[in-house]
Amino acid sequence: MIYLIRHMQSEANLRRIWGGDYPLTEKGVNDAQKLKEQIDFQPDVLVVSPLIRAQQTAKILFPEMPATIDKDFREIHFGDYEDTPMQDDEFSKIYKTATSHLHEISHGDVLKERADRAIIKLLDYLPYGEVAVVCHDTLVRSIICRLKGESLDNMPKYKPLFPNGSILSLKSFGEMEITNNNGTLCL
Repeated sequence: MIYLIRHMQSEANLRRIWGGDYPLTEKGVNDAQKLKEQIDFQPDVLVVSPLIRAQQTAKILFPEMPATIDKDFREIHFGDYEDTPMQDDEFSKIYKTATSHLHEISHGDVLKERADRAIIKLLDYLPYGEVAVVCHDTLVRSIICRLKGESLDNMPKYKPLFPNGSILSLKSFGEMEITNNNGTLCL
């Protein structure tokens, strides 16, 4: 089993900033402590993005577990837009409609390549048992599309299913379900 966990609310989420390395908000910390009480699994391997918000979330959810910091689970780099306020501009329109071409305007990461690297890494961790990865929204939604054989342009439709603190459970790469604070939603 693989669990992809989106970090809790960060300062970047609160301030609507693309990417960057921001800590959790007080709400994010409190929500992580609540989620910890609801988690009914103990992974054998804990993999965490190098960004502080993911590391803080992992430390709260699994305080006794050593974590492997893996750069392949870092948030997508938004290139020219990294660490800038989200606005209703050309970049935001492409992010919401033609996501597979995001790198062409942003000069940032190519989503398909990032998702494929993360999937390969997941396969590397699987022999060690159940794996929990604390990472980021855009990367996880890209992984979903790649595993489902969909265009990355379909990625925006998964946005409402994966808010901060959501857990995507992969029983196999062919069967996915998203569990979040609102219950279970099947893909």
